[in-house]
This record gives sequence, C-alpha cells and structure tokens, in this order.
Amino acid sequence: MSVRDNYTMINIREYLALGADEEVGEPALVRLLSDFSCPKNPDVEHFLKKSAIEFTKKNQSVTYLVFSNDEGELIGYFSIALKSLTVRGETVSNTVKRKLLRISELDEKSQTYTMSAYLIA
Repeated sequence: MSVRDNYTMINIREYLALGADEEVGEPALVRLLSDFSCPKNPDVEHFLKKSAIEFTKKNQSVTYLVFSNDEGELIGYFSIALKSLTVRGETVSNTVKRKLLRISELDEKSQTYTMSAYLIA
C-alpha cells in the first residue's frame, strides 16, 4: 500500500492474498469493484469489474486501486502489463535499426524487431 497526501494506492494482489475472507479477501474486492462506475468510458469500467482480478491471478497484469483519503472512496485505478511490441525493419532508418538491436530480437526472415514494453492503462 502506498499513501500520498490526498490518496492511497493498493495493489489488488493484497486483497487476493487474503483468500476467500468475506471481509477483506477476494469477495470483498469483488463487492468493492462492483460499485465502481465510469459512464464516460464503459470499457474502463468493464475491465475493472470483469477482467482485472483474473488478469492479476494469471500474472498478465497488475492493477492498483486509488482511494481518496478524505472520503475513502475508490476514485480510479491503473493497470500495468508487459506487452510484446513489433517494429517492421522496412519502416525505420539504419540508425534506428542498430538501436533496436540493443533492446529487441530480430527475426531475419520477416525483418521485424520484437521487444517487450510496458502497457499502462
């Protein structure tokens, strides 16, 4: 848990680590998330309610909940995942290709560079 002046961030793994405890574990997390609403972006709401827990369990991403310190309400969240990024060699200069070789793998057959990148949502 990370506490700032106006908000607190909690990794949902902390809830999941408490197991099936109705008061503080996964069932409590599911209830907490069910109250979250984002009318401007339904995809944001859908991910948090339907996918965040399973993605965390499968180590596909990790989600942090952000709470207001004043009212203790859930005000937002963000998720971090590792994603594969592919760049076609024909689209970049030789200088960029040399730089890409430092951080990626070259598939010589397809002339693509593949690297890992953080996806923050």
